[in-house]
Amino acid sequence: MPSLPMHLARYLGLTRAEGPEASVRLPALLLAGVYSLGARLRRQLYSRGWLPVKRLPAPVISVGNLTVGGTGKTPMVACLARYFQGRGEKVAILSRGYGGRRKSVTCLSDGETVYFKPPEVGEEAYWLARSLPGAAVYTCPSRYEAGLAAWREFKPDLFLLDDGFQHFQLNRDLDIVLLDAAAPFGIGQVLPRGRLREPVSALTAAQVLILTRFEPERHQEQLQSVRKRFPGKTVLTATIQPVAVRRYPGGEAHPLDILRGRPLLAFAGLARPEVFSRTLEDLEAVIKGFQAFPDHYAFGGADLRSLLQAARKQGAETLITTSKDFARLGDSWEGDLPLWVLEVEARVDQSLDSLMGRWG
Repeated sequence: MPSLPMHLARYLGLTRAEGPEASVRLPALLLAGVYSLGARLRRQLYSRGWLPVKRLPAPVISVGNLTVGGTGKTPMVACLARYFQGRGEKVAILSRGYGGRRKSVTCLSDGETVYFKPPEVGEEAYWLARSLPGAAVYTCPSRYEAGLAAWREFKPDLFLLDDGFQHFQLNRDLDIVLLDAAAPFGIGQVLPRGRLREPVSALTAAQVLILTRFEPERHQEQLQSVRKRFPGKTVLTATIQPVAVRRYPGGEAHPLDILRGRPLLAFAGLARPEVFSRTLEDLEAVIKGFQAFPDHYAFGGADLRSLLQAARKQGAETLITTSKDFARLGDSWEGDLPLWVLEVEARVDQSLDSLMGRWG
């Protein structure tokens, strides 16, 4: 006779499998079912007004995702900030500040001066502050409090909310959700069984969907699937492209072809380090070794000594990492081998003017 947990799993629609395989998957299935119900309930509590939603004095555009990590939110926030700055708008970016020590409202940048570095602040917010002169960057777990401080001190024309699709406490005037073009909905399962933060049905709350890392020759089927499933949404595509590489110490910029044929050891602490590895392969670098660390990893002195030792042992003449990882190193490098830092930008394939019709 099936156990009570198995009955519950079937009631929740989590499994139809029988036998030993079902019992092995059951804990993850049950946890996923509970997580899914909790995520739906939380969204409904805010959308129906049962929990308070606060509004800032200027419009708020949220950039978020449905899956855990790896869709390019930070480069897309930078892309949008540059677009609105090009239209003459004053932009303030609001970030949770994940990975940073400072938990109160922090003005990381007022558009002219960057006041803090990791580990005092998170590397993503720092990267945005460093990359976007003229844009203010404020961090705080309460994006509303951060926004009020930015309004008092900077008077922005609009706010960009980094990683905001699940931040229901703050009203958004436009919700943009990024989906990975290769697998827009992952395997279709929420945490912990899959990578979804919420069920796919949550995308009905967004106005704009952007398929990132889009390759026209490979991802047409995924694009049409998203359009068919969400016919009322604006669906755009975007690439995240390497644009330059910088050599440290010094920080001088070089064209990407300088990596061709160069023996190097790569390292990164990302949600999807394989994307970085494939990018280096596309640039025809000679990868002598690749060391992946957990996402948002805080590198210590022992890690750097180990990386340098591995590079020398494997015949690499240089190390290479991402700009976000370099931010966690405090934008400094004192190793006895040079460090190259790959810089990337998000580029939307369509005109961003199409966003303006989705306000309200």
